[in-house]
Amino acid sequence: MYHTLMVWMNIPRTHCFSLGDFHDFDSCVFRFFVNHHLGKKYELAEGSPGQAVGSLLDLAIKKLHSSKAYDQPIEYLQNLVKAAEAEIRSEVEKKGKNSFYGAQLDFLTPEVAEKAKAVFKNYHQGISGQYRKMVSTPTTRKLKPFWEYVVAGQELLKIWGGPDSIEMGSDSLPEVVDYKYLQKGDESTAYLDMDLMPKVYTLLSAKELSDLGYQKIRFAVRLWHNPGNDSYYEEFDVSSMKNLEDFFKDKMERILRTGELSFCERDYCKACKSDKRREWIKELQKQGWIKD
Repeated sequence: MYHTLMVWMNIPRTHCFSLGDFHDFDSCVFRFFVNHHLGKKYELAEGSPGQAVGSLLDLAIKKLHSSKAYDQPIEYLQNLVKAAEAEIRSEVEKKGKNSFYGAQLDFLTPEVAEKAKAVFKNYHQGISGQYRKMVSTPTTRKLKPFWEYVVAGQELLKIWGGPDSIEMGSDSLPEVVDYKYLQKGDESTAYLDMDLMPKVYTLLSAKELSDLGYQKIRFAVRLWHNPGNDSYYEEFDVSSMKNLEDFFKDKMERILRTGELSFCERDYCKACKSDKRREWIKELQKQGWIKD
């Protein structure tokens, strides 16, 4: 079921999928083609103050785990937000605006940084500083955790990305955790993806947790605005990972077989509404992704 690192380098990016890629395909096939097949994802990305706050918080919680600063006072922990901001600025400086954080740089204002610190403080107080400890795996020990999972179908395919952390649950069950900053609070929880997100992140993490001897895994969402809310979770048996692998193999192969365009035509869709739309369609035809 699992594959070695030796085959990973031979898989083209068009055959590699993140959770965001699956969401793109399900919401707008044309946007998916432009982002994924033509590599325009970062070029078309739009930032916002809310996204910038979320990125600062996600990096801060990763830094908390990597430094094991669980018992430090909130004044110290808020400096992790400052370190997260420095990391974002450094990455954009090195890689340019067409990088993961490129669209967020313009929104990384002092006000946004202070908002992230305030959210972090409120969360810290809400859980009384009782952070769940990181589960140590080869990937979680890295400065920038990133998981990859190879699926052998008609061609080699890859799922990549990963959760914000893997933490030890209060019942000693490992929890694959994604932290969510929702600007509208509980009003936005109706839009949480509790279908694909648990499946993708659990599958990515399962090999390492299985190697540690765990037979069950819990996926959990932690809400920055609602500390202590543990109601968003799903549990998986490690023995069921082959079913998840087959599910995503079928989904990825179906996506790659898709040769017909469809457009969401929503006002906010930068792909559908772009003045480069015809140009991109011609490029997709030239590359053989869609029919003439």
